Amino acid sequence: MNKNYIYIVLLCLPWFYACEKQITVDVPTTSPKLVVDGWFSAEPGENGQERTHMVRLTMSLPYFSSDNFPVVDKAIVELKDDKGNTYNLKFDIPMEWDANQNKEVPNPQKGRYILKKNLEVGISYKLCIALEDETKYESEPQMVIPYNQTPRIFSEYKEADDVTYDDDGYYIGFEPKFEKDQDYYFLWQLYRQDQTGDEDLTYSYAYSGYLFGSNAYTSVDESQTYFDEATHLGESYFIKQYVVSKEIYDYMRLAEEQRDNEGTQFSPPPAPLRSNIKRIGGSNLDDDALGLFVVSSVQKTEIITIKESN
Repeated sequence: MNKNYIYIVLLCLPWFYACEKQITVDVPTTSPKLVVDGWFSAEPGENGQERTHMVRLTMSLPYFSSDNFPVVDKAIVELKDDKGNTYNLKFDIPMEWDANQNKEVPNPQKGRYILKKNLEVGISYKLCIALEDETKYESEPQMVIPYNQTPRIFSEYKEADDVTYDDDGYYIGFEPKFEKDQDYYFLWQLYRQDQTGDEDLTYSYAYSGYLFGSNAYTSVDESQTYFDEATHLGESYFIKQYVVSKEIYDYMRLAEEQRDNEGTQFSPPPAPLRSNIKRIGGSNLDDDALGLFVVSSVQKTEIITIKESN
C-alpha cells in the first residue's frame, strides 16, 4: 500500500510543476514631470564676490528605467523678488576631470542654471520657469527670514554604545539659541574644513546630513544636540544653521520619515510630498512639478579644531 502511494505521488509531481503561473504586475505609468532642485541662501559670496546660486531642472522617468534623467536645458528661468526685480538664470555645463582623457571635459548631464547674486534679508523671492513647450511654473514666495542667533559649537568625547554612538571618538555638538518672538524652523549641517598647502586657500564640505529643529516644537529654549558621526583629533569643523519656512521644514521632515520608513506596523503611512513649484493653469496637484525651491537665511558658527582638551 505504501509502495502504491509513492507511485501516485511521483506521477503527480509533473502536474504540480505544470500548474506554475507567471504573474505580471502592471505598474502604472505617468507622463514625465518637471523636477526642480534649487536652494538659495542669503550667505554672501567669498572674498566680496556675489554668491553663485544653482537650479537643476530634469524630467522624471518611469520607475524601472535605467536611463539618466533628461536635463532640461532650454527653459527660461527667472528669480523675482517682492520689490519688482527680475533676475535671469543662465544655463551652464560644468567641467569635470576625465581620467581617460586626462583633462577636464564638459558634463552635460550635470547642466544647471546659475545666478550670481547676494540675497537680501527680509525680502521674498520666487522662482519662475517657462519650458520650451510654453508650460510655465512658479514657486510659492519665500522670505529670507531674519535671525540673529548663532548656535554654540563644541566637541565632546563619547564612548560607543548600542543606541546613539557607533564608535568611540569626538562628536560635534551644538546648542541652538532660540528667539521667542515667533516660530522658527531650522536645519543644521556639519562641515569639515580642510587646509590646503596654500595657506590662502581653504576648502570645506558637508560632513553629514541635516538635523532638524524648531522652537515651535521644542519645550526648552536651549538644548544640546550631537551629530552622529565621530570626528578625529586635529580636524576642524563648523556648523551652518539654515532658517527656513514651515512648509520647507515639514516637507523635509516628511521626506526623511519616508526614507527611513521600515515598513512595520508602527511606521507612519506614506504620504505624498507636495512640491512648492506650481504649474500655472494646472487643474490639480498632479500638474505641479516635483522637488523644491528653497530660500533660507544662514548663520555660521565659529570653526573649532578637535583637541583632547575640548
